[in-house]
Amino acid sequence: MVYDKLSKIFYKTDSKTHHLEYEKRLNSYGSYKTNLSIRPFRKEKMLSQEETLFFVNIDKLIKLYEEILTNSCTIQLAVNKLPPFAVEPYFHKLIINEAQSNNEIEGIRSTKEELSNVLEHINDNKATAKKRFLGMMKTYRYLEQLKPFHSVEDFRKLYDDLVADEISINKQPDGRYFRKEGVSITDGAKVTHRGIDQESKIIEKLNEIIHFLETSEIPDLYKYMIAHYYYEYIHPFYDGNGRTGRLLVCSYVSRKLERYSAITLSYAINTDKTKYYKSLENVSDPHNKGELTFYLIDMLEILSSGQKAIIEDLQLGLIKAQRIKEYIRELNWANDNLLKNVLHILLDITVFAGESRMLTNAELVRVLNVTPHKINKVMAELEEKEIVHLVKQRPKTFAITDTFLENIFI
Repeated sequence: MVYDKLSKIFYKTDSKTHHLEYEKRLNSYGSYKTNLSIRPFRKEKMLSQEETLFFVNIDKLIKLYEEILTNSCTIQLAVNKLPPFAVEPYFHKLIINEAQSNNEIEGIRSTKEELSNVLEHINDNKATAKKRFLGMMKTYRYLEQLKPFHSVEDFRKLYDDLVADEISINKQPDGRYFRKEGVSITDGAKVTHRGIDQESKIIEKLNEIIHFLETSEIPDLYKYMIAHYYYEYIHPFYDGNGRTGRLLVCSYVSRKLERYSAITLSYAINTDKTKYYKSLENVSDPHNKGELTFYLIDMLEILSSGQKAIIEDLQLGLIKAQRIKEYIRELNWANDNLLKNVLHILLDITVFAGESRMLTNAELVRVLNVTPHKINKVMAELEEKEIVHLVKQRPKTFAITDTFLENIFI
């Protein structure tokens, strides 16, 4: 039997059949009710009726949940095979992809080069004090250190850390923590949602999220996605809700899975923004009566697609790394192991991190535990052979030339 949206059943049958199906779903053994309620939205207006958010744990949802857990294990096993020095650069590449996608979703202009530069100097306070996106990159970099939210002040702190510096003065919160006035969300042609009115009500609803996350026995991934929906429904700020809402769910997902799955969520959403926004809107359709089943299916599919992209990227990288290993082994550079080791490291970093992260000469000194003089000598020899080229003078950084890379992977 096909499990349809309640809104579809409403139009296919009659109101009585629709109501009976709603009651059946709400009270079935596989149903999970939340302590969260919404006012549905229709014709650009919030309706007066309230609906309790619920979902039915149908087979498709269960399989998606299992698929995501399996994907997470596959990712961690693949990461464990990376050279130790490539793990953080690989994660940095994912951070940059995620941050760039988050900006693109919100129509904010940035470049990967700009984001990479901020990330590279994130702990150098003098160098980064006035850089754009510093708060965002710091938050992503230390995603695993974000603690569970226990008060409404935590939502405001996330906003301040992540996006406050990028938002114009006239769109900054004007209440104690959040906005005082109403806010509307449009798709360019019509209003698709209106956030909760009054700061006191916003605070009340955000406290409901905290209580839900702390006490609900709903399976974790479902719970985190529901909290994300409710946060977007509340829309506590004039601007920055999307970015803070996605980072919120990322931080919780990283505790359940691993940081690689969590960090790719915005990147995956950006590949199918229409699906994401439509999924949010469908929950607010009055004929769907607060059912979250299809929203959860969409969100887990998006998360799984992001995981699969990482798995494919890692597996391809590991194949290339094996090719590099064989190439280095066959090099006829007698009695010059340091030269081979440096080249091997630079090639591996290029494969797993790309242009988003290159090792400086100083970092090579630490990785190989040799003197700066020896590294400088090796890099000069590699440059003379046209294997590397200088990309930055301070700190001195070299990259593999495209021509040399092409020769290896032909």
